[in-house]
Order: sequence, then C-alpha cells, then structure tokens
Amino acid sequence: MNSNNKRTDHTDEGAPPGHPADERPACLMIDPPWGNAGQRGQYGADQHYPLMSIEQIRAMPISDLAADNAHLYLWCYPAVRRIAEEVMEAWGFRFVDEFVWGKDQMGLGPYFRHAHETLLLGVKGRLPFQFHGQRSFAMYPRQDHSHKPEEVHILASRCSPGPYLEIFARRPFPGWKVWGNEVKSDIVIPGYPVPSDARHRREVPNA
Repeated sequence: MNSNNKRTDHTDEGAPPGHPADERPACLMIDPPWGNAGQRGQYGADQHYPLMSIEQIRAMPISDLAADNAHLYLWCYPAVRRIAEEVMEAWGFRFVDEFVWGKDQMGLGPYFRHAHETLLLGVKGRLPFQFHGQRSFAMYPRQDHSHKPEEVHILASRCSPGPYLEIFARRPFPGWKVWGNEVKSDIVIPGYPVPSDARHRREVPNA
C-alpha cells in the first residue's frame, strides 16, 4: 500500500489516513490473528483466516492510529498471554488490567482444556475509566470461530470514552468504526492492505 497517496481530508501531520488528529479513536479493540504454532493445523485458526506473525502484529502503527490519551482492549489466549503484553507495550500502551470471557463450551489446549479468553486493558497517556462497577469476568455463549461476544463492545463503551475503533473486526457494530479483511473498513492502515482499500482509493481523487 502506498502511504503517500494524496487525500482530500485535512489530516494533521502525524495522524494516519482517515483519522484527523482530533478524531483519532480513544478506545480501540483488537483481536489479532496470532500466528503462533498452536494456531496451525487441523483445528487451528489458520483453517478459518490468514494468520500474521508476531513481528507483523507488533509492527502495526497502533500508537499512531490512537489518540494521545486512549484505552486499548486486546484479545489474547493463554499461549500468547505474555507476548500480548509485550505487543501492547510496543504499541505505546501500558498494561493495567484484564477481563476474562468464560465460555459455555470446552475448547482445546496442550494442558488444560481452555474455556476462556482474556481481554487485556492498556492505557496510553491519561484517560478516565468511566465505570468502576464492571466485573472482571463474565460468561457469554460461544458462537462461530473467533466470534467475540457483542456484549464486550457494550462493556468497552461503558468503561471507555470514544471515538471507538475495532481492528480485525469480523462484523460492524453500532457506534464503532471497523477495519479488517471481512468488513468494509472505515480506515486505511499503510502497509496492511485489506480488500476494502479499493473503495477508499475510488473515493479519493488522484489517489
């Protein structure tokens, strides 16, 4: 992707395409396609969507996408729990807490049979947490592969101020901008092409 494309919006220097500096999201939710060894094989995530290496995920310009004061909700599972914190730090966020999604069905695992996923909370700069009555655990039904509970978007909206952006989104959600392979993305991330980038090129003269 050519990050030097001419655009008609008046994007401030340093802000990514599609996000003027005063409109960058203050709340991001990210569910990376973690490319560790455990995600490959007959029952792995690579049977459902392309995976990315840890290095590719770490190199994403998430800090530039986010407002100077922002919250990051980062999905992970036990095999990448430590790596996820390192990636969060590489993106300019400091880990502060976690939420656990308990599932109603047992999954796979090399030791325990996993029935949960973890949502890490990171903070960049200073941004108030809006609701201090939120529990750190909830049971939500398991749906199709990698389908995260819609209730978590509501949780994040309750706890963190917007604007809101979901990266690696599987479906749109009201009030949230989205980016990913499977949605009509609202933004372009230089160096990380997705099918809907063509729509942005058509909308921007001389791109």
